Amino acid sequence: MFASFEPWHVVLLLIWLAAVVLFIAALVSIVRAPRASTGERVTWVLVVLILPLLGSIVWFAVGRRYATAGDPPRA
Repeated sequence: MFASFEPWHVVLLLIWLAAVVLFIAALVSIVRAPRASTGERVTWVLVVLILPLLGSIVWFAVGRRYATAGDPPRA
């Protein structure tokens, strides 16, 4: 089983692991965004669930900036 294990398998495994960590981090970040409304959160969660890698990248590149800008809303 491990006889055919090659170094590029490790690279693929690390890339896959990084994508999973990015996906989970994006979901946690969306849920914890202080200025995002419930509708915005639901929309972003759906985007990340439908397009896991691309949605996560877009969230951290664009969405997070607007959802966390300014002071958090008063409770």
